Amino acid sequence: MPYEVFTAPWAEAWAQRINQNAAYKQTARAWEWPLVLVLEKDAASDFAHERRIYLDLWRGECRAAREATPQDLVDAPYTISASLAHWREILNGELDPLMAIAAGKLRLQKGSLFTLARYSAAAKQLVATTREVDTLFPGQAAPQAFEPMNNGAFTSTRKAFVTTSARGLRHGILPMRLYHKSKKLGMWDPREIAFSRDREDWQKLNDTERTVILHLTTLFQTGEESVTLDLLPVLLVMAKEGRLEEEMYLSAFLFEEAKHTEFCRRFLDEVTGMHHDLDHFHTPAYRKLFYEELPSAMQTLLHDPSPSAQIRAAATYNMMIEGTLAETGYHAYYAMLERNGLMPGLRHGLGLLKRDESRHIAYGLYWLARLLAADASLWHVLEQRMATLLDLGLESINEVFDLYNPMPFGLQREAFVVYALEQFNKRMARLERATSQSIAEIEQEGEGEI
Repeated sequence: MPYEVFTAPWAEAWAQRINQNAAYKQTARAWEWPLVLVLEKDAASDFAHERRIYLDLWRGECRAAREATPQDLVDAPYTISASLAHWREILNGELDPLMAIAAGKLRLQKGSLFTLARYSAAAKQLVATTREVDTLFPGQAAPQAFEPMNNGAFTSTRKAFVTTSARGLRHGILPMRLYHKSKKLGMWDPREIAFSRDREDWQKLNDTERTVILHLTTLFQTGEESVTLDLLPVLLVMAKEGRLEEEMYLSAFLFEEAKHTEFCRRFLDEVTGMHHDLDHFHTPAYRKLFYEELPSAMQTLLHDPSPSAQIRAAATYNMMIEGTLAETGYHAYYAMLERNGLMPGLRHGLGLLKRDESRHIAYGLYWLARLLAADASLWHVLEQRMATLLDLGLESINEVFDLYNPMPFGLQREAFVVYALEQFNKRMARLERATSQSIAEIEQEGEGEI
């Protein structure tokens, strides 16, 4: 259930999350001071009453969290305050807490800035933990509730339908054009691809060559399953916002990701014959991306569909996972197989898969561009998110190449990294241009322009 920010139930829910955060426990292991956080009354936001919460923080734990009393204001060695607008930025991860203090947006009314600066990592973890709490800000409506019917199904109310209104379907906007392309180009069946020659090629490979193909295919397999599992929150957001054309395309998008998952698994089953656990190919940076960053960014949309949360989700899913890592990997993998005359069935499937992914990336760029055109200030959210993800993406590439010396099939680390950076830079430049465009211009652009 959602809790309104800076209330006792919200503070208690936050405390529970703090005590489950191993990173906070580590970075705050020497912190020994309670603090009071103040949400200032704010006429600009029609918020007329100050709220204060007290956190008893001691060596990586939160021993108590509640509304602050007048005596807490006297006893607590630290008191920090901000307006509603600035707390929203900080708690949503759009504004670093120490940078906010330096800029005067977060006011240190009591306590030592020097000591706080020594615990910047702990402060970031403390703030990041609030995003695990289902939070409502004053004036923000609670998410629409769905009441269960007697048979256990969910129901809600609806006031109108787009397709029977004067508006109708907008066939000219990019998501709808991608939907029409998916109907024509996305209807291929993984089970119809022949793997007989691929099995022959597999038998001729040496142990290292087999291991590398198995390693790369496992990474693709996990990636395809991940994006299949994690796309649904985007459909729900677009449905809630009434973006029917985008939801229609995303239904095709999800179907295609499911096919990619099936295709990669069929290759593992019918060509490599590997039916045992392959998770040992998941290196640390890869795990960070696919086990943590991707599901966290996407599932956040279920309780926070704000534009900044959408930016972080699209940056993670479409810009990094699909637009940098998957595109780079499939490009190099396909070229390697073609150059060595290997596995025509796998190559055929990869060609179809890459064609689908080009549409997925085009939608992701459209989604981001639309958000940036609506609010250019979101650019810094995108930059911050991509800085974190790019480090992890490049590290995951290096982790693969570090395991093989020499790397077979003529695969080169430099080629992977250079291609990934080129795609990354090209798309960031395109998105920066969107900050000065209108939404109407974004909607009418072609895939190549996006």
